[in-house]
Amino acid sequence: PISAASVIDAFRIVVTNRLSLCYTVATTLLFGSLFGFINSAQQIYDGIYGLGVWFPVLFACVASMMAVSSYANARLVGRFGMRRLSHGALIGYLTVNVIIFALALAGPIPLWLFVGLFTIGMLQFGWIGSNFNTIAMEPLGHVAGTASAVQGFVQTIGGGVIGAAIGQAFDGTVVPFTAGLCILASG
Repeated sequence: PISAASVIDAFRIVVTNRLSLCYTVATTLLFGSLFGFINSAQQIYDGIYGLGVWFPVLFACVASMMAVSSYANARLVGRFGMRRLSHGALIGYLTVNVIIFALALAGPIPLWLFVGLFTIGMLQFGWIGSNFNTIAMEPLGHVAGTASAVQGFVQTIGGGVIGAAIGQAFDGTVVPFTAGLCILASG
């Protein structure tokens, strides 16, 4: 039955489940890196690399790799398991972002290298977010509707705020962007 008491009880169950809470926080941080990319993409692709009208094409190419990895996710989960795939992909995502960050600290990164490495990172992103979200929902089947609403709210608002902060940190280089991705991936 829908009542204030049942909704409050379901909300309490969601926020006190340690496994669910930890994976929700991890997914929020990952959404922060995605929203950071969305907030920074034009500044980076157009402001640093001067792509102009080619910006949407390159943006779509990177996004398409996320779509490909999301599509392949079902087969890979069946083969490797959800936790193994997502945790391995997170390690790969962090590694790629650390490499990009180190290169950015050394000086300007050529466009082809930045996009190539970043695309590899976003390919792995597609194996992390959906699996982390599913793992966060596993122990909450009996309050799935409330759990989904709470987790979606936290992930979207938290990720949006984090992503906005990354976008606002732009200084004419990719250093703040890549530093943000490293911090979020290691969180």
